[in-house]
Amino acid sequence: MKNIKITGIIGFLLQLIFSITAVVCIIKTDILRSVYIFFVVLILLLLLIISAVLVISRSRPLVAVGMVFSLLMSVVLAVLSFKYVNPFNRGIDKVTTPGSTYIVKYHVVVKLDDSAEKIEDIANDKIGVENNHDFDAIKKAMDGLAARLSHTINIVAYDSYDDMWNAFMNSDETRAILMDTNFFGMRRDFYADNGDNIDNYVRILDDIDVEINIETDPGQDSGQTGATPNGPLTERPFVLYISGIDVSGSINQKSRSDVNIVMAVNPNTHKILLVTIPRDAYVQFPGVTGDAYDKLTHAGIYGNNDCSVSIATLEQNVYKGIHIDHWIRVNFTSLEKIVDALGGIEAYSKYSYTSYFTGEPVYFSEGMNYMDGWKALVFCRERKSIPGEEPQRGRNQLEVIKGIFNKATSPSIILSYNDVLDQITQNVVTDMSRDDITNLIKRQIDERASWSFETASVEVEYVYDYCYSYGSHKLCVGLIDEESRQDAVNKINAVLNGN
Repeated sequence: MKNIKITGIIGFLLQLIFSITAVVCIIKTDILRSVYIFFVVLILLLLLIISAVLVISRSRPLVAVGMVFSLLMSVVLAVLSFKYVNPFNRGIDKVTTPGSTYIVKYHVVVKLDDSAEKIEDIANDKIGVENNHDFDAIKKAMDGLAARLSHTINIVAYDSYDDMWNAFMNSDETRAILMDTNFFGMRRDFYADNGDNIDNYVRILDDIDVEINIETDPGQDSGQTGATPNGPLTERPFVLYISGIDVSGSINQKSRSDVNIVMAVNPNTHKILLVTIPRDAYVQFPGVTGDAYDKLTHAGIYGNNDCSVSIATLEQNVYKGIHIDHWIRVNFTSLEKIVDALGGIEAYSKYSYTSYFTGEPVYFSEGMNYMDGWKALVFCRERKSIPGEEPQRGRNQLEVIKGIFNKATSPSIILSYNDVLDQITQNVVTDMSRDDITNLIKRQIDERASWSFETASVEVEYVYDYCYSYGSHKLCVGLIDEESRQDAVNKINAVLNGN
């Protein structure tokens, strides 16, 4: 009897410790009102009283029941605290901390018929580099390449990627070139738009990744033009910019922004407006391009990888007079894994069609479609098989966001909570504060509101013209349709004004 009672007391003390731990962890999340926390504490206190009564009982069977009950409660509370609540706290901190560095990737490129099989095979040959765009990154890339080759590399410097590419393709000045993967991607797109394939001419010998420190100036103007609203996001309408970068892997890569969506949110009327604009919209980048124009997607490769150039570009050229409060960045890896963690979503397709984007047929029917992560990714990226092509792809992306939001705010999210949180922390980053996010969650828990969605699209007319980031060849670009642009602005203002 004595040994059982001692074990029961130990179990009770463990239950007490884990009860306190659970309450502290829940309070730290800051997503529950005080009244809910009071009820949690009350329930845990009642359970402790039950355990105590059983453990101090004179009946051996009751003491044994109390011992088992306390140990089981300790396990449950430990799992709750360390598997669910604590990861939430760490996850929110990670998502809301964009980081002090970003990653730039470089390809080491040789001609298709070059005999080199590994990077050491070009150790004694001339290598072309561009020395004007992101000088710190290219210098680190050259240092990294030299370290791998164990000696100083023979460099030929060019003023632009266009000059470097033309010299590489049309002369023997260099055997290889070191090229930012974003600018290489532009070349790949150019060949594809002209019915060709860059792989018919060159191949990637190796890759060099470099990590760059972000240096911020607190007094520096971000370039944003709209009036800055005041007050917490739970008490006023706000606007988010969603940037979808065109890479898989690390969310901290500097990359082109293929998806450019503005989300106007009114927490008082529970209305959300999603507005998309084609990646090829022909615009000026404030503080970057001067009087020259470029594709909107290319804005993502300028600045400190904090979406500031893209946001300033949208505010100045598209959503005039509207302030974009915050940004969220995702990538292809993010979308696929988050949708899978949610257990799939439902998204609306305007058309019935078969996509061959991945090389194998994927069928979408007119109306609502159930999609796992891979199918949702195909739905967002396919454009050639859809009537309407690029503009319709943008609308499809809005439907996927709606599907994710609806699933994430439904009660079923509890079943996949941990998986979803894990994927979000790895594949999403934002400049929203922890308080902004937790207060929005807290309000949703309180109100359990159903949100209404509207969508809008800024239309473009496709032409061919020169781009700041590309050089001597004309690319397919989109001239913004003024009527659809103004309509989008009016709809955003309507949501923000509570109409």
